Amino acid sequence: MLPKIFNKLRNSLVVYHFSTSFKEVGFCVKILDLLWKENLIRGYTKKNGLITVLLRYYDGSSICCRLTILSRPRDRIYLSSLDLCRLSQDFGVLIVSTPKGIMTAESAIRKGDGGEILGYAS
Repeated sequence: MLPKIFNKLRNSLVVYHFSTSFKEVGFCVKILDLLWKENLIRGYTKKNGLITVLLRYYDGSSICCRLTILSRPRDRIYLSSLDLCRLSQDFGVLIVSTPKGIMTAESAIRKGDGGEILGYAS
């Protein structure tokens, strides 16, 4: 479901929509919380099973210019916390699924956890 969410956000950003809506899925709220904490979106609202995401722009261009899925069902990417230290400087915001939940690579490194790399946003 994460590819559908990223695709919907990416398509809305390309055509400069103010907001976009999609069905609520279990972990998509956690992903949107991460994007909101990193100031890549303006926020989101939940109402009747729909989530409306408010997109962020600055001087006519989108703040979040790249949303990419890295781990796919056939090709899952797992990294330790040491490998996350090496990678986290090269990307924007790495989204990692750890045993303690979905979090950014920086917070996973602070907690000493590794996990599956879901995607990144910058």
